[in-house]
Amino acid sequence: MVRETLRLKRGVRSLAQTGHPWILADEIEPSEKPRNDGQAVAYSSEGVMLGTGFFSAHSRIAWRRFRPDLGPLDEDWIDHALQRALAKRPCRISRRLFWSESDGIPGFVVDQYGQYLVVQITTQGVESAWPEIQKSLLRLIQPKGIWVRRDAAGRKIEGLENLTGESVGVIPEDFVRVEIGGMVVPVDLRMGQKTGTYLDQQDNYSIVAEAAKGKRVLDLYCHNGGFALRCAAAGAQMVTGVDRSETSLRIAKLASLENSLTIRWPQEDAVRFLRSSRKGEYDLVIVDPPGLAKSRDSRAASLRFMAEIHRQAIRVLVRGGTLVSFSCSHRVGVEDLRGMIQTLAVEEKRGATFLRTLSQAADHPHLSSFPESQYLTGWMVELK
Repeated sequence: MVRETLRLKRGVRSLAQTGHPWILADEIEPSEKPRNDGQAVAYSSEGVMLGTGFFSAHSRIAWRRFRPDLGPLDEDWIDHALQRALAKRPCRISRRLFWSESDGIPGFVVDQYGQYLVVQITTQGVESAWPEIQKSLLRLIQPKGIWVRRDAAGRKIEGLENLTGESVGVIPEDFVRVEIGGMVVPVDLRMGQKTGTYLDQQDNYSIVAEAAKGKRVLDLYCHNGGFALRCAAAGAQMVTGVDRSETSLRIAKLASLENSLTIRWPQEDAVRFLRSSRKGEYDLVIVDPPGLAKSRDSRAASLRFMAEIHRQAIRVLVRGGTLVSFSCSHRVGVEDLRGMIQTLAVEEKRGATFLRTLSQAADHPHLSSFPESQYLTGWMVELK
């Protein structure tokens, strides 16, 4: 039963009143706050119900909606949410099956790698409901095994401890080989980045690879070699993938070996690598840095850092070459990225033709009422 309630402060215009799934702690009437963490029904100051969600006394985001009406996160609702998410997913061997608020259960992420699932839990509400969620996953997907991760940074914000992973069923100790973006690659389910590896660029791999044939390609912040591998397979003349992480590059090197691809893999800071590279050394440069703008206060510093990376990337790009640029923070959106590249092109006396926009894969759905769900944006730009 859902018993706790909360009410917005009088005069507050919360985004939750227009469909956003969050209510912030300072938007809630102090006398109307639940006493304990758990499920709670939210109301506006006028008494209009905003839905049922998870309440957390520890987080700045005090309430996260999981259903728009009155009711618990029970087995029936979990089944409904999972089936609705599955119906929207493309038929792929590797894909994101469920994505937190975008699919209706905040703090619950599921990635599928063939016969295996990797789950990330970041809210107390999902922790409490995990036995029921697990049953639904096993019944609907019937995987060989589920690897459950409880090590995301967001858990501390929710007042949760980080814990070691645990398996439901059989999870291989070694890498699994699965198709991602048209190529069979190794994935570390137990210790890989977040939920194994990044799946949000799957739709972009083929787009970028089409432009790589016969080109000298540089893939910065390459992680497990996503773009570098596909560009090499597409017939690039030369490919270099740069990352600071030895662990990430170890997987990238293994993938290139198993796919008989020749790629250079320097382990180095991207800006330092660019500064030591020759002017006009590459025909295609991909810049895909990690999420930098984690808060409003860090946005300006993140834009300055990204501008320095892109200035150096433009310098090593031959005239007439292609820059592929990404931001994976909703605080630096597609127009921010365009404006920065345009400004740098003018300063470097280069003509810029914006060829197309790029975005996150379709299995990472964007809700118009939840701007934070549109986090990966990019451009392909010709720089004369």
